[in-house]
Amino acid sequence: MKIAIVAPSPVPFMIGGAEKLWWGILDYINHETPHDAELIKLPSPERSFPDLIASYRYFSELDLSHFDRVISTKYPAWMVAHHDHVCYLQHKLRGLYDTYHFCGHSTELPELPSAFAPLLQLLDSPPDRALLTALFNQTQKLLQEYPEHFDFPGPLTRAIIHQLDGIALQPGSIHLFGAISDNVRKRSDYFPEGCPVYVRHHPSDLEGIYTGEYRFIFTASRLDEPKRLDMLIRAFRNTDVDVSLLIAGTGPQEQALKSLADDDPRIRFIGYVNDSELVNYYANALFVPFIPYDEDYGLITIEAMQAGKAVLTTTDSGGVHEMVQHGVTGLSVAPEESALADAITTLVNDYENTLRMGQCAQQHIQHVSWEDTLTPILAPPARPMPGGRRLNLVVVSTFPAWPPTGGGQARLFSLYRQVARHHDVTLLCLGSEQGQRQLEPGLVEICVPYTAQQHRYSGRLHQIYNLDFTDILTADSNLLNTDFLNQLERLAHDADLMICSHPFLHSSIRAVWSGPMAYDAQDVELDVKAAICAGAPGTEHWLDKVRHIEQRCLQDSRWVVACSHHDILRLQALYTPIPAAHAVAPNGVDILGTSFHDCRQRSHHRAQLGLDPQQEVVLFMGSWHGPNIEAAHLLVELARQRPRLQFWLMGSLCSHPELQALPDNVKPLGLLPAAAKDTVMSAASIALNPMISGSGTNLKMLDYAAAGLDIITTPFGNRGLDFAQDTEVSIVDIEDFGAALDQLSQLSVEQRIARQQRARQRAAETFDWSVCARPLLELIEATA
Repeated sequence: MKIAIVAPSPVPFMIGGAEKLWWGILDYINHETPHDAELIKLPSPERSFPDLIASYRYFSELDLSHFDRVISTKYPAWMVAHHDHVCYLQHKLRGLYDTYHFCGHSTELPELPSAFAPLLQLLDSPPDRALLTALFNQTQKLLQEYPEHFDFPGPLTRAIIHQLDGIALQPGSIHLFGAISDNVRKRSDYFPEGCPVYVRHHPSDLEGIYTGEYRFIFTASRLDEPKRLDMLIRAFRNTDVDVSLLIAGTGPQEQALKSLADDDPRIRFIGYVNDSELVNYYANALFVPFIPYDEDYGLITIEAMQAGKAVLTTTDSGGVHEMVQHGVTGLSVAPEESALADAITTLVNDYENTLRMGQCAQQHIQHVSWEDTLTPILAPPARPMPGGRRLNLVVVSTFPAWPPTGGGQARLFSLYRQVARHHDVTLLCLGSEQGQRQLEPGLVEICVPYTAQQHRYSGRLHQIYNLDFTDILTADSNLLNTDFLNQLERLAHDADLMICSHPFLHSSIRAVWSGPMAYDAQDVELDVKAAICAGAPGTEHWLDKVRHIEQRCLQDSRWVVACSHHDILRLQALYTPIPAAHAVAPNGVDILGTSFHDCRQRSHHRAQLGLDPQQEVVLFMGSWHGPNIEAAHLLVELARQRPRLQFWLMGSLCSHPELQALPDNVKPLGLLPAAAKDTVMSAASIALNPMISGSGTNLKMLDYAAAGLDIITTPFGNRGLDFAQDTEVSIVDIEDFGAALDQLSQLSVEQRIARQQRARQRAAETFDWSVCARPLLELIEATA
């Protein structure tokens, strides 16, 4: 795409957070994407209302039709009319919006001369671009004749700018709304009512940030009243800490602030600093105080955290408070001198804890990147549902969807990838690392780590039972995972529906959300856990807990979707009644993304790998999951009975301690990257599915069929899939797998290829993910 980033150029010119954002967007698009971008700026003075109106008019008349997409972030640049316009909003003219109350004027229009009647009628009209010419002309005419009525700020100028912004930011004029912080998203009158707004914390364009020593307190900002440096200086003077406070920056309050600090030798004003100097000051700070009033975002916060420094802020600092977790990544205290003085003293005296918070801060913002910020901005426009509105869906899971290496991950990613073509989906997952990524247009994954306490508790139980109870424990322990709950609460602001993938995070959802909830039952959890426990002493309590969790989740849900009709019937038998609205969205396969190789091609691939092309290679793949481990033991026993065959194990099950002492003809391949997995799937000749327990359906069966492998499965392994006996796959009891292997080897090449082709055709017609997702989409849209 050819992209225009359109922005105002301040008069007089200065560099602030807005400029850094535009430069960062421009640089990333031109150097890291296939798109081309240009930054287009018009001089935009705000010294008077006539200046401001003139700027609004200039932008409204700007023709950028030679670009494929326009990106705006700030008034009055968003007045540009374009068929593909994204607004990633920084802030509106705050003096006429969220800080207007400080000016002391009413929001109600006063009595005005009769000449104002046409203008008032335009201001009362619904926002429409057709009004612009008349609105500008009337305003200019009345400004000349009645300048005394145009106080700036004042009720009339406020009403005019609100109407202009309303026209520019109509849902039909902007195809995607974003905000630089949740603080901006929540401000009154910033966005059209009911429009979804995504939030992305963007990075700084400051390069070379590093962590150095911890020698002084450092802050940097424009020396202006809203930054409240006077309060910081007074608070600092009330401490007796033996450390310097360094203040970088220039601005209108410079002399007043220097006078306030004049007799305290610990306070130093270092004036303007360039980027390399700024990086060094951050690197060697003990912590960074930043206490503005209701800041839109606060790049200083991101820069300080990136340097591994704790941040001190106040509870009314807006976007800064949003990023600082009190006691974890810094301190956020009441906007009072005494509270700030106590916090400064604590941060200086509790040196080790301050360093620890700085390290946590650095980890906390690792997901903030230009890629993460711009992926939704650069995505093609998403398709709305019938009626024009995309729903905002939040799906919670005890594991990440990406990368989709296991069956559960593959279902979570692939199913909601299809849903995201029609609705906006955020996957909020527990995992090992903090992170956020745009997986597809409309599909975002946010990963929050399990807490140290959760790991300790799970570890203790593993020592007692030699079983993994991590997901069961999240039903209670996750209520203490404040990072996860804070993310969930933030997402709940815009959610139309919460979907629980597995039942264990139901309690977390209900801790922050009272709206509609649904249940994506990937399996029957009670049956899965019963198979894992297999009568182990002392596990009855945990199975009772699973029964209670699963029942509560089901009965609190608007609808339930399962992997198979068998699972629906089993849930009904266990937990009558289940939701009246229920459907089957079976496990599927990405047919177009899976290469088909018949048995002739497979022999050739084995030869290329240096293997005997005539030797059958038997494959079983699975994750570290109880039923898969059980099946792998059966395969190992089969390998001992067939020493002349080569057996391959693939997946995370290879790391299981019970699968380390293997026969010579069993090769553990482990968890492989996609390219290596494709190589294995193209060289093996026969795939086994010796499953005798578990729930849901076996995704591996569909992967096997799509790739063209000959398949031998138990009847249980074919549940919910219904591949045809003999003509598509071999369905035999576990004790007959050896005989089935012998029978396959006796078939002609033509007979085997015919079976392989029919199995793939069945998978394509019935189990491509686009087909599997339809029942889920119907349930989602019925909820709306």
